[in-house]
Amino acid sequence: MIKWLNERTGIKERIVKQLNYPVPSHANFWFCFGGLAFFLIVLQVFSGVFMMFFYVPIAEKAQDSIKYLCNNIPYGGLMRNMHRWSATLIVAFLFIHTVNVITRRAYKSPRELNWWSGILLFLLMFLFMGTGITLPWDWRSYWELVVWADWFGTIPIIGERLIIPFISAFTIGKSFVIHVWVLPAIVLFILIFHFKMVRKLGVAEPL
Repeated sequence: MIKWLNERTGIKERIVKQLNYPVPSHANFWFCFGGLAFFLIVLQVFSGVFMMFFYVPIAEKAQDSIKYLCNNIPYGGLMRNMHRWSATLIVAFLFIHTVNVITRRAYKSPRELNWWSGILLFLLMFLFMGTGITLPWDWRSYWELVVWADWFGTIPIIGERLIIPFISAFTIGKSFVIHVWVLPAIVLFILIFHFKMVRKLGVAEPL
């Protein structure tokens, strides 16, 4: 079956090409954190899809659905904690990856697009965390929403006028759609672009 599939798609050659991609001689431990962050993003997708089968995006039922997932579904608690902790580790790993890029000055020409797409991905992770924290709709979710509203209030001139519309427009359903559909679609597009640019230009050599 593998031979039949390979003759029609060439998938075996593609996999072998990826596995045989040469690692730069100057790569070290600090170069691993971008890849580790990507691995955790894959875990996020896997655990997130699992939780979608049990989560109810309605304010009155959201917390009960999370409790049911953790207490009654086999490996439900593991999946939820995997999702929570990997989200935190993604931010930590991306921070280390960003510092490594800065110290090597890999943001300079011709890698500006790598840099800006990476920064955009970093910022999108915070949006993921913000929308994800509100979904269980417990005390932490409530105060997270308050913090976000206060943050909007710090925007010069228009900030105070944005707080009421922001809170009025908020619903668990909207946060759910943004978290599981809108943000993943944007991140997938930027990730593909980011990886293609890295593959095209290679890893920057040390100064």
